Amino acid sequence: MFLVLCCVCVSAQTDTGTPDTSGPKPAYTYQDETPSTQPGPQPAFTYPDTTPSLDFLSESIENSSITLGITTGFYFYSNAYATNGSNSNWWLYHVTPSIRIQQFFPKFSWRAGYLGGYQTYLYSNGRGNANANNNLFSQNANAGFIWQLSPHWQFMANNSFHYSSNPFDSYLTTPGNPTMNNPNPIFYTPLTRTTVNLGTMTLTNKLTKVDTLSFNGTANLRRTSTYNLLTSVPFYNLVSYGGRASYAHQLSRSLTLGAGYGYNSLDFGKGIQRSGIQTISGTVDYLFRPNMTISVWAGPEYTQTKNIVTLLGQSFVTHNSLWSAALGVNFGWQTTRNAVRAGFIRQVSDGGGIIATSQVNMLNGEYRRMITPKCNATVGARYYHDVSTTTPKRSFNNIFTSAGVSYKISKSFNGTANYGFGHLTQSNFFLIGTGTYNTNIFSASISYSWNHPLGR
Repeated sequence: MFLVLCCVCVSAQTDTGTPDTSGPKPAYTYQDETPSTQPGPQPAFTYPDTTPSLDFLSESIENSSITLGITTGFYFYSNAYATNGSNSNWWLYHVTPSIRIQQFFPKFSWRAGYLGGYQTYLYSNGRGNANANNNLFSQNANAGFIWQLSPHWQFMANNSFHYSSNPFDSYLTTPGNPTMNNPNPIFYTPLTRTTVNLGTMTLTNKLTKVDTLSFNGTANLRRTSTYNLLTSVPFYNLVSYGGRASYAHQLSRSLTLGAGYGYNSLDFGKGIQRSGIQTISGTVDYLFRPNMTISVWAGPEYTQTKNIVTLLGQSFVTHNSLWSAALGVNFGWQTTRNAVRAGFIRQVSDGGGIIATSQVNMLNGEYRRMITPKCNATVGARYYHDVSTTTPKRSFNNIFTSAGVSYKISKSFNGTANYGFGHLTQSNFFLIGTGTYNTNIFSASISYSWNHPLGR
């Protein structure tokens, strides 16, 4: 079961496997000195801004299998997106069946999963204002593969699709640090239907035992429902694509240096605002010990933006450019009962829907603890400071803290409970105005899963 506001689950981009000193690889892909062998090919290269894992070293490896499951539970939002100064409390109930298939071969592995469920909203004092998003059949699908084409070449691809009216599901599609093409998960509005599709492809060439060249392409689509603008917010829909080329050289078992060039294109509202972002960065990955690592990257960033402004029936086109510094750091540490990850990122990226192209500053930290073999808990905090690159008065400062507990009731049943608190400060938002408010989120769920090995 995925945990909202508490990333107990880790990003699909975070990979684990056996230590491999034959080529450069960020240290958080190592688990300990003598880990179990994960079947199938292992990723040959992981970008420094990939979110470190919160897995424990003691957690079991995956094998070829099919898993069926069903989850049911609720979310409660207190003062959820209060646009008129009054409290707006919501209940969201959901039932979500799921299926996941994964298969591992010596040079090829693949996976596919689907979660489709029913969501329904209620006010705390009864059924709220009805619209097309009060009741919704949510859908989540994902698939990916790793193909070791030859001893030197590897090709991998992943795609995820998300359709939901739960405002906090953005934590499930993009947990951890927002990277080059991932949406910045900062918009939280009940009864807004959200569609997100994110695809990535990576081609890696291991030039020598210590040199790696990698090419990465990404494409992202985000759409939100629109209805009465007097009671909702006109979010910017987004279509973006980008690519990166990276080179890394492993100087020693502990130290890897690299450099890369990235381009990202952002198109908001079908041409209302378009931005091209170019970044040149140097990277450092340092392995303190097999279960502790730090990754740092920094470099110049150049952004060109085109805006179309309509006033009194007339359209005006404006252009602006911006030089800025892009930088970030990720820290990861894992033991058999503890896992810690922390990071900071500063870059020009998607502002999450309310703001378009933005200077994004984000600081995060999370800690996961195994209390007993059946129970683990996670606490975390995130801080966002986003400023529009074209209109500096449009900005926000958001602080989120969270805590969650997961308990394994039996071999097939799991229970989760989560609490999140948000402090949001908004300035100069269209139709909302300047304001500061707090919101509380509670959720609980119970899930059942059945797993069967393939080929037996």
